[in-house]
Amino acid sequence: MSQWYHRNPLKSTAALKFNLPLKSAQTSAIQICVALQKARATIIELIPDPSSDGTIIHETIKTYLSLLQGFILCFHLDKDRSPTQTSRLRNLIPFKWTNSVIGTTEKHNDSVFELISILYEYALWLMKHSTWIAAQDKIDMDSAKQVHNSLKRAAGIFSFIQTHWVGQLTEKLATGSDLDIHVINAYQVTCQAEAQEVTIARAIEMKHNASLISSLAHHTFVMFSTAATSIKSLKNKMFNKWLTYLELKAAVYESYAYCYLGESLLAQEKCGDAIRALEESEKHFQRAQKLCREYSSIKEQVKNGMNAKIDEHLFFRNLRPLVARIKEKCVRENGFIFHQKVPTDCPSLESKATHGLVAPEEFTLPTLNELWNSEAYFAFDIAVDQKKINKEKEPQIEEIKEKPIQTSHDQSNESGCSIQ
Repeated sequence: MSQWYHRNPLKSTAALKFNLPLKSAQTSAIQICVALQKARATIIELIPDPSSDGTIIHETIKTYLSLLQGFILCFHLDKDRSPTQTSRLRNLIPFKWTNSVIGTTEKHNDSVFELISILYEYALWLMKHSTWIAAQDKIDMDSAKQVHNSLKRAAGIFSFIQTHWVGQLTEKLATGSDLDIHVINAYQVTCQAEAQEVTIARAIEMKHNASLISSLAHHTFVMFSTAATSIKSLKNKMFNKWLTYLELKAAVYESYAYCYLGESLLAQEKCGDAIRALEESEKHFQRAQKLCREYSSIKEQVKNGMNAKIDEHLFFRNLRPLVARIKEKCVRENGFIFHQKVPTDCPSLESKATHGLVAPEEFTLPTLNELWNSEAYFAFDIAVDQKKINKEKEPQIEEIKEKPIQTSHDQSNESGCSIQ
């Protein structure tokens, strides 16, 4: 099922040794630098592989962030260790990261920028990890839940970044960068929509009420449309591939929504309305086909991205015969029994689903690492000439070489969505 997803590249960064200026050889301060270097190096080593152990990555990131917080916030180190104000060390270290879509490099002497970038990288990895799970030959319900949970966690991280941290950056942010709220919002809503795809596939497999499936598909169409609108406003051709993917997914789920609305109306013996809904479903399916061709024709502007192949996926290929089968039944029943007029206006999609709607999973920072104490905090020398340090020790970007995800074959279940 890996061909069902579009994935932007991970961010690349410059390696850091954390050889920070100290007023004295204070033990805890030295240990903090060593632990930071080790944790960050481990993260950068594991993150290019979507099959890496998620628990190890999560725990390593928690360790790194627990250490990094001392460079972001000032704590009551000798009392309850609660944060009070901005750390005097916040601008001590230069950090460099690329942007996942536009590919340009951002450099900030700001540990808040590093916190955001590490969390961003983690969220992007969770998206790719979910794709790797979905690409396996046999996916059971536990695996489907892992896909669902990974995407909800990623959405929660993007929400956390946008809600708590982007506004704290002091330097001007480039339009279309990963720090642009339009980009962050698009990532968050994309993750929510893709998690909800799992819910829809499960609902189809369990043969839930057609009205419920239609409502879930409608909500998912709205989510993908919202994400598309967010990045469309940037008017940057670097986003064209991702934008077309989002518009394509929106068209697919709008078609599914009208298809199952038609089935629901048929069950209510409203054949005329059902036929009209299915005609609308056909229209959006045709639009999805056109968008598939557009998506394939757009060349990648950046390396390491992962292209979707929606038109090759069974879930998409099943849609046209599903619509045709239900419409044929509607026409037959209407011709023999009901003789209802097919209205010009299409019946409205319902939004009454309350179960299965996906919300981001809340993310919180770990507590401050125990290595931080008053002696360590004041051991770092912030009076050094920063310009001289930055010039002499300019960290260079090391491009992340991502491990590719192999495409799986068709699934044998009804939805084709790898959930059994």
